[in-house]
Amino acid sequence: MLITGQKGHVAVLMGTYNGAAFIEKQLQSVKDQDWKNWSLWISDDGSEDDTRSITERVFSGAENSCTLLAGPQKGFSENFKSLIGNPAIEADFYAFADQDDMWRPAKLLRAVEYLQSLPEEVPALYCTRTRLIDEHDQVLGLSPLNAKRPGFPNALLQNIASGNTMVFNAAARQLFLKILDLPVIAHDWALYLIVSACGGNVFFDPEPSVLYRQHNANVIGNGMNLTQRVSNFVDAHQGRNRHWNDVNFRFLTQLKAEMTPENRVIFEAFRHIRDNTLPARLKLFKASGVYHQNRLGQMTNFSYALFNKF
Repeated sequence: MLITGQKGHVAVLMGTYNGAAFIEKQLQSVKDQDWKNWSLWISDDGSEDDTRSITERVFSGAENSCTLLAGPQKGFSENFKSLIGNPAIEADFYAFADQDDMWRPAKLLRAVEYLQSLPEEVPALYCTRTRLIDEHDQVLGLSPLNAKRPGFPNALLQNIASGNTMVFNAAARQLFLKILDLPVIAHDWALYLIVSACGGNVFFDPEPSVLYRQHNANVIGNGMNLTQRVSNFVDAHQGRNRHWNDVNFRFLTQLKAEMTPENRVIFEAFRHIRDNTLPARLKLFKASGVYHQNRLGQMTNFSYALFNKF
């Protein structure tokens, strides 16, 4: 549906599963967007609660369309991938949405303004900081403010932002379609990796666009507390980090021909760290130029090179 004066249609891609507790507030926040030219596509992964009936009620008679689809029931990333790859969903821009957050009114407007300022043939990704809230909508704080520019050397070590903030153009979606049949650790991290690898534009907006709900049922959550950090460190040294890189290397290799020459060099240096002796590993880690957004993260990843955990 085209809204007069707002050219550029956004397909909002939402994955749901037993989201009845919070989904009504999220749906209303999508309906209340300043940018009105959007449609909502929901892939429900087999909810056994009132998720579907709440959605149907909220969108009964609504001006914007909402399409409910049956999800693949293979986990949250595969659910979002099914939406990215759905040929019926055609738009100028695409926005990921989680079922239990709340969007700020200018979320889509700010994203579209940025994306429309760029050549449409160049892959582009917009993402933001988040404001963290609890189950009762009480503010807990803000997600970290990234100190360094986004880019492929950063994407190899971490995702830059929560997927629930991400909005991307059709060229970025076309890139994702080329790896659609391959596994990913997380759909949002994969998007950051491929857009940055292939010379696309990635912009991190420091202005929060989403009230990101933290609760026990979150699939991933913000992951900032000390217990989670220690657990992540231990898991990484026990093989999780190597597995994640195995998965990332596979789909990145498929896009090697589309990477910029500089990023191909970075990729080759980084992926061969694991194949070498200690002195060579440390040399390749430095040569690759990979970087984390904070000093502790950089030191942690240096330890992965030191102990051959990449």
